[in-house]
Amino acid sequence: MTAPTGPPPQAQMMQLISGKLVSRALGVVAELRIADHVAEGPRNCAELAATTDSNPDALFRVLRMLAGLDVFRLHPDRRVENTPLSDTLRSDTAGSVRDYARWLGTDFHYRAVSGLDYSVRTGQPSMAKDAPDGDVFTILASDGVAQSTFNDAMTGLSLADGEAIVGAYDFASYSRITDVAGGHGALAQRIATAAPEAQVTVFDLPHVVDGTARRLSSLPEGSRIGTIAGSFFEAVPGPTDLCVMKHIIHDWDDEKAATILRNCRRALAPGGCVVLCEMLVTDGPEGLPALILDIEMLLGPGGRERTREEYASLFAEAGLHLDRIIPTHGSVSLLEARPA
Repeated sequence: MTAPTGPPPQAQMMQLISGKLVSRALGVVAELRIADHVAEGPRNCAELAATTDSNPDALFRVLRMLAGLDVFRLHPDRRVENTPLSDTLRSDTAGSVRDYARWLGTDFHYRAVSGLDYSVRTGQPSMAKDAPDGDVFTILASDGVAQSTFNDAMTGLSLADGEAIVGAYDFASYSRITDVAGGHGALAQRIATAAPEAQVTVFDLPHVVDGTARRLSSLPEGSRIGTIAGSFFEAVPGPTDLCVMKHIIHDWDDEKAATILRNCRRALAPGGCVVLCEMLVTDGPEGLPALILDIEMLLGPGGRERTREEYASLFAEAGLHLDRIIPTHGSVSLLEARPA
């Protein structure tokens, strides 16, 4: 009889149940910039505590736990150094997820997660349970700290996904490109670099593009990246050859998502297309990140992650046809659709 391998089911379940402690610990060390402080080499935990105004024993215990998960390496003399995992929490590394860890560690986000029971009972976002008539993004904007951390997280993810997106798609074949709900312009900047002859426009809400314009003005590509303020529920500026959206449609239910896509379709010049940069729900372990992000959508904006078939149906509702899905070396796939 073959002896069982690995921990027993109860131990595995205990590790899963304790996941929120790991997430919170990662948020704390990201906020304290521990990975930045040890970027040049190992440092003593007491020294790190003094640098970050932390309690030496408490910080050691948190780092000891994370070291058990290969996040940081802890030496017997309590010196701490980075590992490939903790390197992703550095501010100066490509694809850094430091700000995403900070966002998941905010009180705003924790309140949303604690309301998962509400979302399961009602099907409604827990972020809006105390303001049922309020838009989740309006509620977020009322919390300056959470809004700032969220913006930093989304910009960081755009930078992380941007390389994969521009590496997988020929943006240079378009003359006019509109990054719909493009935020601070991180993806638009990469697109402008990959398509040096194109005019790129970031379209987003007025309070967003005000900051975007200031940020882009200092960049070499800034002269080819314009900004337009407005709501994609009302109209998308055109004519444009390409509407690109990264992690936008997943924020919304089918009705609102179809409205956004219809407005994108109306903005297209002849021969134009829409490209969505989204995770796909698929079978197998490779689909797990999308399933986890789907719960984030349930708690927050009220959207969902979708399968290929669900996206095809959504496009059809908006008068578009899903032509192809292009994989990237990152977490997102590119869904290209054209007017039906």
